[in-house]
Amino acid sequence: MDMNTMNFDTKERFDTIHRHYDFFNHLFSFGLDINWRKEAARESVMPKRSYKVLDVATGTGDFAIALSAAASSRGKTAHITGMDMNENMLLHARSKIGSLGLDNISVEKGDAMKMRYASASFDVVTSSFALRNFDSVDRFAAEAYRVMKKGGRFVMVDMAMPSRNAKAARAYFKVIEIVGSVVGRKAYRWLTYSIIKFDKQAAAEKFENHGFSDVKVRDLRSGMAFMITGRK
Repeated sequence: MDMNTMNFDTKERFDTIHRHYDFFNHLFSFGLDINWRKEAARESVMPKRSYKVLDVATGTGDFAIALSAAASSRGKTAHITGMDMNENMLLHARSKIGSLGLDNISVEKGDAMKMRYASASFDVVTSSFALRNFDSVDRFAAEAYRVMKKGGRFVMVDMAMPSRNAKAARAYFKVIEIVGSVVGRKAYRWLTYSIIKFDKQAAAEKFENHGFSDVKVRDLRSGMAFMITGRK
């Protein structure tokens, strides 16, 4: 894959596909992305009855909604702030959250590399399918640690090359690029490139380096997605 095709910023990447983002997520994962988010959301539930969550790069709000549902299913209330740098994605998030009547979720524009929140503001910091898109996982890990309360946890879910069936995965990525080119050729070339190149173990180490404890990496169903968790 030609690196020159990857020379466009995160905003441009998602501006080209925001209208079709949810549809293609479900299509290309065969619907597994819904279960991946649900599993990660269950992992985020805190012991106390009410707690604050920051969902970084919330996109169209699917993970924020899953986080709310997971808390509610256990008799708890998660007060969720969804943050994303792309206003077009946030428009979709506001629409979905409003249609569900979820008054415990708010969304706003913000930068994962330089969050405006005070230190120790949140019990939980989450993100789904965004680590690969951050300019620096190292900077994000530092910011996540700063805004998290002591005793809090982080839950990250994303995709990387599976340890098994890598040849089949590469063939499937070609299909994604061809189909995705209908709405955003460069965006979906980036998607496959970023999955192939992303090192989940190295990402986990960056969280450890910034002071998080009990950092774990776990593969989710299909082996394509993974979850990184840890505590402060």
